[in-house]
Amino acid sequence: MRLRSSLSRRAALLVTIVSPALLGFVKCVFVSNPTLATARIERIEPFNPVVGDIVRVSGTGSGMQPLLFTWDFGDGTVVADGMQAAHTYLRPGSFKVEFTVRDSSGNAARDTKQLVVAPGIPTPKIPGMGMVLISKAVAGQPVVFKALPLDANGDAVSYLWTFSDGQSASGAQVTATFPVAGMYSASIATTNARGETAVAQVTFHVN
Repeated sequence: MRLRSSLSRRAALLVTIVSPALLGFVKCVFVSNPTLATARIERIEPFNPVVGDIVRVSGTGSGMQPLLFTWDFGDGTVVADGMQAAHTYLRPGSFKVEFTVRDSSGNAARDTKQLVVAPGIPTPKIPGMGMVLISKAVAGQPVVFKALPLDANGDAVSYLWTFSDGQSASGAQVTATFPVAGMYSASIATTNARGETAVAQVTFHVN
């Protein structure tokens, strides 16, 4: 009887000593494996653009969901959202393209690439490139864009619209729908009967 009682007390004492150590070990392993955000630019096309070219970019990233993806094209005109975006440079030079991924824990990762934009072939200002009218912009609803000539003698024969979220359209008046509120840009390439092209860009906000 005394032997059993002694063994029982020792077994209970052993459990009391070992259990906190095991719990402490498990807690230590959990804290030592944080999740960090990552960002990588996968594509810039074309990589050697000229002024007026549509530059398309794409990137990937990881981290604690949900993730926020943003692009800064380095020319101070617009910042785009999403894993894919498009942009038109209106002046030559060397620009830093920066892709940022932010996760729900507040971590951020960035990847950058230097992009050189060549001047291209100088083109005269086309009379058809005048004012651009934009209707009230609300997320999820069609937005109307209309290019107005500078004067009645404007000889533009085609209009090509490219939006920063990847949409495109043609014509003097077009519509586009933006599902998410934020800042966007529209590039308008106008060509006349002689094949001369001019490019302009406008920035607008979708409520």
